[in-house]
Amino acid sequence: MNESDAVACVLEEAARLSLTPGYINGDSYDEWYVEASDGLLKALAALAATRGQLALTERLERFTAPMCLEVIDNKLCTAIVAVEGMPCSNHVPQNGASFGFCTYPASPNDEYPRMCKRTPRSGTDRCDDHEAYCRIVKKNGEVCGNWNCPAPPHRKARQAAAQR
Repeated sequence: MNESDAVACVLEEAARLSLTPGYINGDSYDEWYVEASDGLLKALAALAATRGQLALTERLERFTAPMCLEVIDNKLCTAIVAVEGMPCSNHVPQNGASFGFCTYPASPNDEYPRMCKRTPRSGTDRCDDHEAYCRIVKKNGEVCGNWNCPAPPHRKARQAAAQR
């Protein structure tokens, strides 16, 4: 692609830009943003490539791939992931303890659960809200996961583990 074709492609993609409601409260225009589409980012990457700006080309192409987007210590993780919405292997709930967080998923029913960012209670790896979820692994290999599980064998196993 030559430079004039790349400029035409960028302008064509830029013409498609529109306002998008903000993440938190999209009811006020100052909370809205203009989202760059994959097409625009690819067109900008192609333009950067024609100008010999390889670092910018790589950066723009990277933004077209799905990213982790987990925020830890005010740092955004931009690791590439297989599917949009999935956390990277470093930021799965099971690794929460390495960041000082609860190891239970913030929303366990999500397709790609994120870390609960609450501090675990003393002597355990879970926060107060998630400590009551059953950890017992059933015969089929699944974790029970019931809140305040009433199953007598599960209660006994939890009590025995707590006494150790």
